[in-house]
Amino acid sequence: MNVRLALVLPFVLAVLAGAQDLPLNLTTVTARGQATVYAGDLAAAREEALVDAQRNALEQVLGAQIRSQTAVQDFQLADDTILSLISGHVRNTKILSETQDGETLTLEAQVDVAAQLSEEEAQALMRNFSCVVGLSMTIDGGPMGDDRLVQALSADLVKAGFDVRDIAQLAALEGYDGYRRDLIEQQDAEAARWAGRQLLSNVVIAGRADLKQAQKKQVTGFAGTVGVYAYECWIQARALEAESGQVIAQYAAPLEGIRGVGDTPQAAVTEALKSASTALSRDLLTQLTAYSGKKSRPITIEIEGLPSLEEYQAVKQRLNNVRFRDSEVQDLGFQQGRTSTFRFDYSEKIALVALKLDRMPGLEVTDRTATKVVCRYVAPEATE
Repeated sequence: MNVRLALVLPFVLAVLAGAQDLPLNLTTVTARGQATVYAGDLAAAREEALVDAQRNALEQVLGAQIRSQTAVQDFQLADDTILSLISGHVRNTKILSETQDGETLTLEAQVDVAAQLSEEEAQALMRNFSCVVGLSMTIDGGPMGDDRLVQALSADLVKAGFDVRDIAQLAALEGYDGYRRDLIEQQDAEAARWAGRQLLSNVVIAGRADLKQAQKKQVTGFAGTVGVYAYECWIQARALEAESGQVIAQYAAPLEGIRGVGDTPQAAVTEALKSASTALSRDLLTQLTAYSGKKSRPITIEIEGLPSLEEYQAVKQRLNNVRFRDSEVQDLGFQQGRTSTFRFDYSEKIALVALKLDRMPGLEVTDRTATKVVCRYVAPEATE
């Protein structure tokens, strides 16, 4: 892995005033990273410790924990999320010290962090399988401080393979209130592009849910007098593609709303939200699955200088573990010491494959396009 890789979100503008000898959008921090040395592989541990230091540099600048702000299904997807945020944001990393205590390796690094990406850089790094979710709720005409609908939708998105960001992560950024209002109330394309660029997410889901009491009465029976309450829920939501502003999925509740009934107002609201949430997730995920399939296309991996067929087969095995791969990895030819080639169908942005390849032992990415990544083989002793 190249030490130019870094980890930071682009909405950390307020803390940059102290940067002196750097461009205005850079700040320098010192951060520590740790990793465990497995089977004596010091080089691999050093790479992991460096990523940890870069993530910690982000957390210093942002003042928040990255992992706790990202809803993911497992650790591998969390790693994918962090790697997608790494590329482009740290312009320089200098290792200041390295110590090893038993199997624990600790690095201290000086990290130059870029606060903003250009629109072109952000678009290249936006993840097709990353969603920003922003939903508001009202009850009987007033605001409702309840995030159950957001939590339920986020959980369903995570199960479907997306990582999920909450638009509230951007609350400290100038202009947030206006963008959030435009996004939620109007599903505005420019507001969606803004949120997607900040969180490197190519899918932005926004909308609102309105709950109104439809029934309130007392019923007397053998069990005595009990209350009967009904609430109706209306939801409208859209998923927009951040890079284009196009609507890629949408949902609207039936005109009569979705009803929930209970013996208390709270129970009726809960039933209405449960039914509405199920309908919202089902419709949006069906459309998002179709959208994701449209992103699938063949990509080519070229590797220069592989010394042996064994190394070629080892690279193929690692490629078989790449997420969002939609086909088997095809061998397009091994040429010892020259250019060897693989191909497979892929539905994520090419940046994620490039980052994965750059972390593979003995490989260094030298070029990439929208459908191709070029690497060169570096002998293991030269990677340390």
